[in-house]
Amino acid sequence: MKSTVELMLRMAKDHRILYVDYAYTWKDFVQSLRGKQTDCDWRQMIGLRSRLRTVHSPYGGSLQILTLPPIIPVNFIKNETVYERINRQNALVSGRAIRKAMKKLGMENPVVINALNPGIGRYLAGRLNERRLVYYCYDEIGAAEWLNKHGARQEAAFLPLADTVLVTSEGLRQNKSAVHPRVEVVKNGVTFELFSRETPPDALPEIPHATDGRPIVGYLGSIDDRMDMDIMHHLIQSIPEALFVFVGRVTHAWVQEALLPHPNVFFAGPKPPVELPAWVQRMDVCLIPFLRNEFTFSVYPMKINEYLAAGKPVVTTGFADLSDFTQIVSIAEGPDAFTAAVRHALTHRSKEAALARQAFAKGNDWSARAATLVQLIG
Repeated sequence: MKSTVELMLRMAKDHRILYVDYAYTWKDFVQSLRGKQTDCDWRQMIGLRSRLRTVHSPYGGSLQILTLPPIIPVNFIKNETVYERINRQNALVSGRAIRKAMKKLGMENPVVINALNPGIGRYLAGRLNERRLVYYCYDEIGAAEWLNKHGARQEAAFLPLADTVLVTSEGLRQNKSAVHPRVEVVKNGVTFELFSRETPPDALPEIPHATDGRPIVGYLGSIDDRMDMDIMHHLIQSIPEALFVFVGRVTHAWVQEALLPHPNVFFAGPKPPVELPAWVQRMDVCLIPFLRNEFTFSVYPMKINEYLAAGKPVVTTGFADLSDFTQIVSIAEGPDAFTAAVRHALTHRSKEAALARQAFAKGNDWSARAATLVQLIG
């Protein structure tokens, strides 16, 4: 969802935006009521507090954020008939709340951008009096673990209803162009000002065992099954003098458990977005050690521009179409080549190279991406 948020924050400067927040379920409602889930407000969900709130964008303008009523969880349901009945009901509940918010805001004939939610989108198509329906597809839904039961089928039903399909990578463009006549690419970007800003030394995060002069090889993002574990084990064992730091949410515990026995590994856990640049600044080399498979083939990783905006050397596998980056990052296949690329990056660092990386990343700022999106959807 991060890319959707970044784009809408920029578009708010010149457009009226109604952002429909993540649809929380009744399970989330109960957890919030018990105080066990703090990222949602049960009072807003059931309307005891206004579901609409205003958020001012740091880039100018403001957005209206809508909290939907709780919906029934459906992703775990295997039976297609049962799934469709509940999903249709969820869409009706959501649609009523959206139309009510639109009426209150005086919004008519909007451009509706559906961000990777075809299950709800197919039942709302044409029901919001939209002048254009856009499907924003930032992941290969059929290969996503959390949506693979019904995602591909829902997307196939929704795609013919969309006027335009926006995708974030060349891999996705190839896949969606086979089933839709108008597919456009808006690649992920970077908040350049945030990641290029230098953090004062006394504000940098403390990392256990990071003694003076010890190189730090880092990874930013979810710790999950995309990682090539053969590469990681070989790399960590081959450069014992380096400290390998992983910053992000652990979604597949077995990955963490497999790497923790190495004495030169540290997991920092997830951090607020505003703190991430300081962590990247501590890193000497940054990694994207992904496997190449059906899911990663469609990925345009946000972290690559975040690394570059900080001026850091990047070593990645060729998991997807990275042709935009061939002159600015190291693309290496296999444990030996990947390890050699990291060693080279650790020993060949210069201010000129760092500035070149930052100049490259600046052209990929989210503001430029938002301008492209607006041009494409009219």
